[in-house]
Amino acid sequence: MRYAAPVWLLTRVLIFLAAMQIIPVGFPMSFENDIRLYSDWSDILLTGQFPDNDEKWQYPPFAAVPMLLPHLLPFLDYLVSFFVIAILCDLGILLLIWRFCRRTGGGLGAVWAWVFGPILLGPLLIARYDLMVAIFAMAALTASVDPAVRGAFIGIGFSIKVWPIALLAGMRRWRDLFTGGLSALAATVVACGATALVMPNALDFLTAQQERGLQVESMAATPFVLLRALGLWDGFSTYQHGAMELAGTGVETATRLAVLATPIAAGLLLVWWLRAHPTEATFYDAALTTVLFLVLTSRVLSPQYMIWLIGLAAVVFSVPGSSQKPVAWLLLAATLLTGITYPWVEEHYSWKGELPGTLVLAARNAVLLIAAVVSFRRLWTSTRRPVEDADGRELEAVPTS
Repeated sequence: MRYAAPVWLLTRVLIFLAAMQIIPVGFPMSFENDIRLYSDWSDILLTGQFPDNDEKWQYPPFAAVPMLLPHLLPFLDYLVSFFVIAILCDLGILLLIWRFCRRTGGGLGAVWAWVFGPILLGPLLIARYDLMVAIFAMAALTASVDPAVRGAFIGIGFSIKVWPIALLAGMRRWRDLFTGGLSALAATVVACGATALVMPNALDFLTAQQERGLQVESMAATPFVLLRALGLWDGFSTYQHGAMELAGTGVETATRLAVLATPIAAGLLLVWWLRAHPTEATFYDAALTTVLFLVLTSRVLSPQYMIWLIGLAAVVFSVPGSSQKPVAWLLLAATLLTGITYPWVEEHYSWKGELPGTLVLAARNAVLLIAAVVSFRRLWTSTRRPVEDADGRELEAVPTS
């Protein structure tokens, strides 16, 4: 930490200055639009209700918390307050990873991965509320080995943004899964239930995702955006549900396939779960694989989703015996391509479908696809049950290459 801390501070100051446009990046509104939307929502939340009939509001009830927090710093503009709180969460994640590295003795690779990995996204890192979710997911991974504590953090994270629930897949023992799942359920019921009792429309998020289409950045959209850039598809992109989505021939079918892909991926993980022989690294490895599957099969693959993956990637760097370290390097590469894609070439692939920007996006998705295949294969082979000889004696398993 002696050198990592000042490097982290310097990079985050630069990120903040770029987000504030003090260091020009060429896109004056690119890092403010979502926060202005959060600000508008927070004004509604302060009246004691959730946004009603707003197609952009698709979040669990505790998402209100990071949107309201900037109001606790009334001496600062909402935008500046949001950036400051995001950076504080970033620092909290760094400290969690540092403490975890000391406990595992796996070196400080994870610390450096978090120092440098997230900044590959540029100012986008602090321009969404995903760091406020990631800190709970990282606490579930690193703060304690007690499944009840892990489950509580997962439940809180789920109540802010759904994806941390995927971390339960790493709990390989039935007792741990039961304890962690019950703890997560209790935290979710308390958070969401209490909110729903006092604020109207708190549970609207349960149906808000049904009408979403195929976002241009998603894996399932990649063939369409490539064909459009080559002049071989006559579809187009349109802004709806808070994102750029595709419209045209074949999109509806691809959307249905994307919806089906998630339970198929869950089925693969279930088969693995039932057959696997867990190791000390399994919880962390399975968490990375599961979240990666969740991201790839989603109809929405917003650039800030990489914050989730880069946090998980950082953790596995400090886990002795983790099978996912090659995957973590692939995710760093995908994060770099994401940072290039958004916002510097975003206009060209989202609105105009020009080839250079589209190729960067397709390359990012290709790297993520490779990462998912490698991740699942390594998770499977690293948790195979030990081979026994004719006398029932355990033989050494074939190592993962």
